[in-house]
Amino acid sequence: MNTVEQGREREELTRLLSAFKPITLKEMESVQLMSRFDMKYVFRLSQLPAFLKTVAEDYQVLLIDGLQLFRYENQYFDTASLKSYHDHHNSRSSRYKIRYRRYLDNDKCFLEVKQKINTGLTKKSRLRVAEFKNELSSSEVEFTREQLGVNPEQLFPQIANNFSRITLVNIAAGERVTIDLLISFKRGVAERTLNQLVIAEVKQHHVSSLSVWKKLMQSNRIFPTRISKYCLGTLLTNPGIKYNRFKPKLTVLKKICDVAY
Repeated sequence: MNTVEQGREREELTRLLSAFKPITLKEMESVQLMSRFDMKYVFRLSQLPAFLKTVAEDYQVLLIDGLQLFRYENQYFDTASLKSYHDHHNSRSSRYKIRYRRYLDNDKCFLEVKQKINTGLTKKSRLRVAEFKNELSSSEVEFTREQLGVNPEQLFPQIANNFSRITLVNIAAGERVTIDLLISFKRGVAERTLNQLVIAEVKQHHVSSLSVWKKLMQSNRIFPTRISKYCLGTLLTNPGIKYNRFKPKLTVLKKICDVAY
């Protein structure tokens, strides 16, 4: 998908999102969900318009400065041995990811520590920073140490990731649905783009099967999958890395966007 095609895709999605009632950041404070239970679904971009039409009456869409589709940039850190990647691959119940995240439409930037604990809860903490750097500052290392409760091993920037996001909100249900699309990765000179892939994530205060989005996925035979953009990008841009436990997920992705690995 070239730049012109991406522009057309954005225009079509913006038109569809105009049918949703908007919500501001202030109005959705009750569902920030920095600690939450989450569930992810993957499907083809071509399916998204029909899904949005189906749920337009059930969710509000985040609107900031007239925008409903926001551009994100991540830079992930990991150890030289890729501890975060291997912990996820080996299904460790307690694991973490560390990244810079920039909101490209307003240029705000944060250091984020995202933890998965053995109860299934996801916790995210973040620190406002001025810019991406190739090495964490002493204050950023201290912040990371405080959030993890352990001294982090030496961390290095491993992979960059860009994508666009739609955020849907159901205040009454205490739920957000983030919809990530136009996903790309870069690690050194290696680059991969997955323009046909959508990753939708349901985020809730408490696990509930009453979610309209969950029911929509179930009715379309799209089932939850544990997928990490960091792990996916690492796998696709790092030939020879261990991935045997990810094979079932890669089979699903290959059907959606012809992923080669």
